Amino acid sequence: MKKETWKTVLQVIVSILTAALTALGTTSCMGHGPIIL
Repeated sequence: MKKETWKTVLQVIVSILTAALTALGTTSCMGHGPIIL
């Protein structure tokens, strides 16, 4: 794979993880999340 392709893949993964952590963090702060950050 090209380096550019890897960069794109990494950016997508980071975006998904960030969104997931944000969602989990928000629900945890509200007391409904299973994961407490």
